[in-house]
Amino acid sequence: MPAPDRAPTEADGYFQRISRIDDGVWVIAQPQPFQVQPIGNVTVIEQADGLVLIDAGGSPGAGRRIVELVRSVSDKPVKAVAISHWHGDHVLGLSAIAREWPGVQVIATDVTASHLAGRSMKAYPKGAPDAALQAAFDQRLDGADGFVRDMLAKPELAATERAGFEAAQRLFHQYRDDTRDLYVVVPTRTFSERLRLDDAKRPVELWHPGRGNTDGDLVAWLPKQRAMVTGDLVVAPIPFGFNAYPAQWARSLAALKAKRPAVWIPGHGAPMRDAGYVDREIELIDRTRAAVAPLAKAGLTMEQTRAKVDLSAERAGFVGDDAWLSRWFDRYWTQPFSDAAYREATGQPIEQGEG
Repeated sequence: MPAPDRAPTEADGYFQRISRIDDGVWVIAQPQPFQVQPIGNVTVIEQADGLVLIDAGGSPGAGRRIVELVRSVSDKPVKAVAISHWHGDHVLGLSAIAREWPGVQVIATDVTASHLAGRSMKAYPKGAPDAALQAAFDQRLDGADGFVRDMLAKPELAATERAGFEAAQRLFHQYRDDTRDLYVVVPTRTFSERLRLDDAKRPVELWHPGRGNTDGDLVAWLPKQRAMVTGDLVVAPIPFGFNAYPAQWARSLAALKAKRPAVWIPGHGAPMRDAGYVDREIELIDRTRAAVAPLAKAGLTMEQTRAKVDLSAERAGFVGDDAWLSRWFDRYWTQPFSDAAYREATGQPIEQGEG
């Protein structure tokens, strides 16, 4: 497979940066928030006896960069990493973090821990690299590279789409390097509803508000800073709607809003100083459910329903007329969330997939 001519550029915004949110609180994020192969945000919270991270990045390479960025703001050890949910772009950097701080406690909800140890992450080795599973993972990357090359061969691509796929080609080249020696670090501590990591200045309340983006979502509430770390319950500029729990997601977001956060730290995207985007996301959930339910109840199949659902106005509200982001709004929201809403409307179970 021929490699792209170059690695990601500064303009691609692939490599994470760290920024201050409050005294003793930072967020590590990709400066370009939308990436075809994303790296989840990492929140760093300084407590008296060490640092707490919320999430861990999406690969060993991302994890190594996280270690460097953490060390750039504090010489304290990372004592705990809380995982918001089981998707790989939030957990697969743990191996590098645990190598740097071997005593780190890895925290997750009971449900997320079962996903990380079980079928949902069966494609990834547990506890140490595995040559056969690494080879299978690399084959999937070959498929992603092939898809990007096929798209770049299409003459009808809009300029923003072509630029996006060219950046994705560079991204996958880097991601291949970042995912050498890939494996899952399983949680060492779990909880079902709430867990408090106490501290005089920066206590952290870990909380499972209910099902939403996944069935085991964890959020972190910093009551003194009034900061809400949401995982993928909130993602900008495009929400991720795969295998979601539609009605419960809206209720979970309402529960987070009831805390009246001064700052929202999403699973992807820049921190937000008001709830405006969250309100739009709740409205998007409600409108998608309202569009799907009557079609499902009229007896249409999931495929027929998906084809009839029109979220063009909602898409424009999130991404404007950007052809590149419009493509991925449909791929990451309209299609998967319509399917989830169809299952909800017809009483079918939501199945969590592979991460």
